[in-house]
Amino acid sequence: MDNIFRGEGISKADFIHKLSELKAVLQEDIMQEPPSPMAIIEACHILSQQINQAEVIEELVALGIQPWAAEDYVKEAIESLDRDSLLKKLRVELGEDTFQWTTVADGIEERNFPLGVLIHIGAGNALGLSAFSVIEGLLTGNINILKLPEHEGGLSSRLLLELVKLEPCLKPYIYVLEVSSKNTEVINTLFQLANGIVVWGSDEAIRGIRQLAPPTVPIIEWGHKLSFAYFTENPDIEKDMEGLARDICLTDQLYCSSPQCVFYETDSKEELEAFAHRLSRHMAAIDGRFPAAARTMDIQSQITWSHQMVRMEALLGDKRFLTNDNSSFGIMVDFKSGLKASPLFRNIWVMPIKRGELFGLLRQQNGYLQTVGLSCGEGELEALSRIFYSAGVCRITACGHMSEKYIGEPHDGVRALSRYVRRVSRTVGRRSVPGDEANKV
Repeated sequence: MDNIFRGEGISKADFIHKLSELKAVLQEDIMQEPPSPMAIIEACHILSQQINQAEVIEELVALGIQPWAAEDYVKEAIESLDRDSLLKKLRVELGEDTFQWTTVADGIEERNFPLGVLIHIGAGNALGLSAFSVIEGLLTGNINILKLPEHEGGLSSRLLLELVKLEPCLKPYIYVLEVSSKNTEVINTLFQLANGIVVWGSDEAIRGIRQLAPPTVPIIEWGHKLSFAYFTENPDIEKDMEGLARDICLTDQLYCSSPQCVFYETDSKEELEAFAHRLSRHMAAIDGRFPAAARTMDIQSQITWSHQMVRMEALLGDKRFLTNDNSSFGIMVDFKSGLKASPLFRNIWVMPIKRGELFGLLRQQNGYLQTVGLSCGEGELEALSRIFYSAGVCRITACGHMSEKYIGEPHDGVRALSRYVRRVSRTVGRRSVPGDEANKV
């Protein structure tokens, strides 16, 4: 049972039936003091130790994920729930004594306070990510209503139910509903109860939420991003190309931090093609070590169509296409520069770039830029970093580490937890007021 109402499993039909009483329930619960962050962290830590890794890996493999990828996913999930990891996340993102009153001026105190009720629109590109979005809402003292993404497999619901078993005081703060985004009546009802809407998804999904959300409710967007690699000729280029191949193959480019394009600093077609062939050799080696999972018919048809279009343009000399015998990856060489999305699933654009044109090219995608996998000479790092950050890039990493995370890492350039609280203040005691002295008798 994937649906949860106030911390307890329920059918979707019964959840929807209870929507009429949800407003009153939330109004009562929101007035209560939320569980302390430490109570939540301890429950998450115990859960991380109790997870049956072999069982979860088996479930993920049944959903079409390769065993090696499933093992990495479970390991990362356990590390994310660890006590030390969550304590560091809370401290880095919200500071010490997060929810305590602190004096900021004469007689004035401030503290962080929960937004209230968060509606989480779950992401479908990372299994179980929705549960971690809810945990972030719990850490900040909010009541959380999660709309599950399609094809989630029930992982988030089971994780959250186990969390409630370990810490029953979390019950009033967890709701999960598996409902289509097309059911606007239910979505509208939920949005009327929200103090914030957390959206994980595409531009289309975010656009749809904006149309439905009340104008006074903040929308916290974790939307579509573009990441890419940038190469100049340097002593470490072969090692970095191998790292880039790993970034592509180990994620199938499904994360916002995965590269979809790689720019090579040159104005020569011959040099660009030589670079693409070198990358192709590394792709073939990594692809052979980490075979891709089976692709659905619609995904494979889109990939095939993209490959054929590039092959047709190659006849005119505008592009080149490189792959292996079974077409399990594709390197699409475009002799014109432009930051654009790839078909994903081990397919990447390779394009030339002149440094003088780089800033203007990136600014055209301002707001979409996230991660750069950079391979350059030591003396070029500062100059290139200035261009990337000024254009809107959030992260620069070495190739081979583009999708790695660290505790407390900003998400798309923002501390996530800081968006789930508001800063409130109060005046305590009597403060001197201008003119008081003159009015004394």
